[in-house]
Amino acid sequence: MPIDRISHLIAPVPAENQNQNQRPSFFHTFARFLCSNLGLVIVVIAYSIGGAFLFILLEQYIELQNCQQASLTENVSVSNISETMFSYVTITSEDTTIIYEQIADYLDNFTNDVYDRKNNFRYSGQDCDTTSGWSFPSALLFTITIITSIGYGHITPVSWEGQITCICYALIGIPIFLLCLANISSILGDMFRFIYSTSLHFMCCCCRIYMRSRYRKRRLRGENSFNQQKIGYVGTGSVDPHWPEANRQYDGDKLSDDEYDIDDEIDQEMDDIWNRMESRVPILAVLIIIIGYIFFGAFIFNRFEGWTMVESVYFCYITLSTIGFGDYVPGITSSSTSGLRFVAACLYIIIGLAVLAMCIDLIKESIVEKLEWVAHKLGVIKEDENLIDDEYTRYANFQYARRHDKNGSYDEPPAYDDTSVGRPWSKDVKDRYDSPRNFQCKQDINTINNKH
Repeated sequence: MPIDRISHLIAPVPAENQNQNQRPSFFHTFARFLCSNLGLVIVVIAYSIGGAFLFILLEQYIELQNCQQASLTENVSVSNISETMFSYVTITSEDTTIIYEQIADYLDNFTNDVYDRKNNFRYSGQDCDTTSGWSFPSALLFTITIITSIGYGHITPVSWEGQITCICYALIGIPIFLLCLANISSILGDMFRFIYSTSLHFMCCCCRIYMRSRYRKRRLRGENSFNQQKIGYVGTGSVDPHWPEANRQYDGDKLSDDEYDIDDEIDQEMDDIWNRMESRVPILAVLIIIIGYIFFGAFIFNRFEGWTMVESVYFCYITLSTIGFGDYVPGITSSSTSGLRFVAACLYIIIGLAVLAMCIDLIKESIVEKLEWVAHKLGVIKEDENLIDDEYTRYANFQYARRHDKNGSYDEPPAYDDTSVGRPWSKDVKDRYDSPRNFQCKQDINTINNKH
């Protein structure tokens, strides 16, 4: 019996190995998860937390060195000015006015030294061992203000390593956050549209029930006044049997739904109203959401930070608009709740930017719809059924001429690639007419092209 050498030499692949080869690798599964909405949110959170630890590692030690150096310089400056002023006051015999002027000069120099230490070393008299600007909540707020492009400026890297890292961190983080923000705003927009349409549908159902009952009561009142004796009758011979009145039956105050079937009419009217209102979210509702979120944050910061309502509203607006002046920063005052206030500010910023992006998308849709309506009214944009190609027009004219030929004969249409009319008249007609209303026209064109 002959042996198939090829099948004999190649070992059969087990079914388990084939299934393993068909399964996606862990890398592809993990990459697909990171590209999902939940994956992008996790990436942004992990990127912010990792960046906070990275900047703490790079900047906290430099901050401690600068703080200790500035504290030592301050102590030396205070000691020098104290000795100088004491010696000058006890030894000099000048006029009191001259002494006051000299002391004022000493104090001015000391004040300038204080400002120099604040600008150069970021030192304002804090305890270097227990107070640090690069705590984890503060560093987390710093990384969030980088990727959101707000940039309060309450803390900044001073080492060259930290500055270069900040540049690279922003180059990578800002696009990731914008992509995540776009996805979150899209989800929030769909949720808001669903809530708005559901509430609107509920209101329309209530209005529909109310209109039905009101219309029936009105018709009952009219029929009762017409038939006061409440006589049940059917149309007689004096009434044309084809008239609707010939088939109406009255039975006291009760009217049959089959007689006055107005439900379809009311449903159609309410559906028209429903479709017009459901197609877009009104701009007023979107503006109410923005104003409400700003005042919600203002109330929170008024309670936590001790700011006035005007200052809180100002901070929320400047933050959500990504202006970020940095004149008001939550959590910078030393207290036991500083970390909690930093975290609350971070959550408010991220959620607020997503809500603001959702509102901007909804406003954009409403404005685009209004502009399209104006353009249609002005004739700038034509309706779809009015957009007819030259090829379709030429084909229609040919069909008209063929049907109205007196001799019963007609000329054959030009070939597919005939350029005598200036260009191939039926080129790409199949790709241009895909709607159901042009289906028969496409069949005719294909039939003519096949003949030639």
